[in-house]
Amino acid sequence: MDWTIDATRKEILNDKTRYKILSCGRRWGKSYFSILFLLSQPFKANERRWIVFPTYRQAKMVSWSILKDIFAKKEVSINETELSITLNNGAKIELKGADKPDSLRGVSTTMVVMDEYSYMKENVWGEIIQPTLAETKGNALFVGTPTGVQNHFYDLFVKGQSKNSDYKSWQFTTLDGGFISSEEVENAKKNLDKRTFEQEYLASFLTAANRAAYNFSRDIHCRVMDKSPRMFWGIDFGVASYMTAILMCENTAGEVYVFDEIGLQNSNTFELAKLMQEKGRGLPVYPDPAGKARTSNSTKSDHMILQEAGFTVISKKANPTQKDRLNALNKMLEDATGKHRLFINPKCKNTIRDLELCTMENGQILKTETLSHFLDALCYPVDYRYGFKGQARAIEW
Repeated sequence: MDWTIDATRKEILNDKTRYKILSCGRRWGKSYFSILFLLSQPFKANERRWIVFPTYRQAKMVSWSILKDIFAKKEVSINETELSITLNNGAKIELKGADKPDSLRGVSTTMVVMDEYSYMKENVWGEIIQPTLAETKGNALFVGTPTGVQNHFYDLFVKGQSKNSDYKSWQFTTLDGGFISSEEVENAKKNLDKRTFEQEYLASFLTAANRAAYNFSRDIHCRVMDKSPRMFWGIDFGVASYMTAILMCENTAGEVYVFDEIGLQNSNTFELAKLMQEKGRGLPVYPDPAGKARTSNSTKSDHMILQEAGFTVISKKANPTQKDRLNALNKMLEDATGKHRLFINPKCKNTIRDLELCTMENGQILKTETLSHFLDALCYPVDYRYGFKGQARAIEW
């Protein structure tokens, strides 16, 4: 194998973030890069570095022969039983399986690779591996191909996109790896269904299938923009237990920018209004129309509470259909000409999560206690102001 390090891989290796997450297409070179990462720093006496696979058997099949070839002509001790290589200064490289958790406890490590983390139990990282790095303040690399969004690898990838100082994530397609030709990728595209191809070769956690916000793309729509003075709120009262508010603005080009969000569990409209006043007092508010009649621990309706808090409440007489709201949302995300007019600040992680995870079944959004409420809060103003029946309703500023 050619062990030349290209600029992209070198950039990742040189990045100072403690925990790095790579979502990669099939045959990008994950095993190759895992070893590059493990060998990227000088070895200190008696330290331990691990590559952890979902199973011990995978560890032996995927990386053991590569490691042995690298050290074949060096003065080291190779242990076939333990899948370990010990250097002259006592430093040790070991391959481990997450299916043998007892072998991972009570040891101090300096560098760890978690290969195909989504196939491991969620507690392997936080309860077992991360503590081994505590004493040395060591580093970790997570590598894998996406397996959907309902797993801890996706959660970790999102964490790395949120400007967390300890976590940083990257995403690469199969072609980005430089090992597979475009012809081979095109051939795979012809022989796989769209969803499988996008996951396996484009490293996509998501496809448009069944997604409520099917035009949303983190790469396109998540960005930091200048705020406009034309600000307004969207609100979902969350009848069950979760209230949400989204603060957004519209610029002179007609682009809408979501730049702040509020989520309250087991609260009420009075508390929500107080928080909204701190972030954007006296602004227009586009809430759930049902709030005209609904009360929030009070004899007053939710709309009345907002009005008395100084907000201008604007809503349709009746709740717009879910279909109309989602049509308006997806049109703003990308219209038929390919134009994008709705953007989200990356810090609004709950709104982004709803846009990515909310799915449809039998024409309705699948809701949970916390999922879909930010999406609803976003859809009310978007439908009123930019929907097919609401385009002429723009408020005078």
